[in-house]
Amino acid sequence: MQCQYLSPSVSGSRPTSASLNGIAHVQASNSGASDVSSTATISNPSPLPLVGVHPRPLVDLDSIELLHHWQTITCTSLSPELDQQDVWRTFAVKQGLSHPFVLYQLLAIAALHLATCRPERQDEYTTRSTELQNGALSMFHQVEGTDETNCIAMFLFSSLLGVHLFADRAPIRGIGFSEYLDHSLRCVTLLRSVMKLSLKEFYPFFMDTEIKSLMRAPDAQPPYEGIPAECRHLEDLIKESDLGPSSVTAYNAALDRLFWLFALTEVPTVARGTARWPIGWPVQLPDEYIMLLNQRRPEALIILAYFGVVLHLYRESWMIGDTGASLIRAVNAQVGTFWDPWMAWPLQMIDST
Repeated sequence: MQCQYLSPSVSGSRPTSASLNGIAHVQASNSGASDVSSTATISNPSPLPLVGVHPRPLVDLDSIELLHHWQTITCTSLSPELDQQDVWRTFAVKQGLSHPFVLYQLLAIAALHLATCRPERQDEYTTRSTELQNGALSMFHQVEGTDETNCIAMFLFSSLLGVHLFADRAPIRGIGFSEYLDHSLRCVTLLRSVMKLSLKEFYPFFMDTEIKSLMRAPDAQPPYEGIPAECRHLEDLIKESDLGPSSVTAYNAALDRLFWLFALTEVPTVARGTARWPIGWPVQLPDEYIMLLNQRRPEALIILAYFGVVLHLYRESWMIGDTGASLIRAVNAQVGTFWDPWMAWPLQMIDST
């Protein structure tokens, strides 16, 4: 995404008591000089009382910069649909005033986005983003229970957390394939743990609220159309492997969600710039599949690599970037050469597209 936010950050010194007194001195001197009937010279006047001058700024300009960037630029990258953008631009901010963990998290994402827009200040914005997200998570974990008074805020937070986990490159700089895979699985686990607190049982309630547009999804039902043949061959992987019934059920459920994602996004036929649907994929996976992933079972990892293809085709999104390619290479390094036939297509996709 081309960043259009070009205004420099507000910097420089603010007026001090001494400088304001100096201005008052000049003004008093000028006033005396203009009085032709006076022969008195004003020197070293007593400082004028300063009203409203505080030892710290009354406005946090850094946070205002982040909020402005969120409402003018970042929110438009979350969805191509205008009504959904409006939810993120205004309603999410309003929710954040009552539930600060939402506000902290969206400001954290704005800081991450600014880090990509202004690489010369990348470290500064990334540090700020980490601080804000840590604060958001701390406040979120203090919430006791989910009900109709806070479920919308928790849903918004969990959605924003998914964006942050995909977009944050700081934890993966300079790490190897094994560490990258560990990081990816930790992110999936964290996202699922948060989303489970705020989703399923409140769906009917959400449909009658300001976030109902976020619940909207294209109708994609099995048998899914437009699935790449190489992706459909994963069904043979499950059939040919020596697996127990519970593993087969888990893998088939994960494949169903993968096929759904390919059908919904229409990749690789259409390249995408917003990452709403891929970010939601990990939440839909069965617990048994997540357990197999954490065990580094090859079949589970290969399915994850094919999900990496979807991410790679969303690489124009600032949130995704090279995440898909990195994930595919990490899986390939983990599974070994025996599984080369199954890894051929994901590797080909990142080399040729």
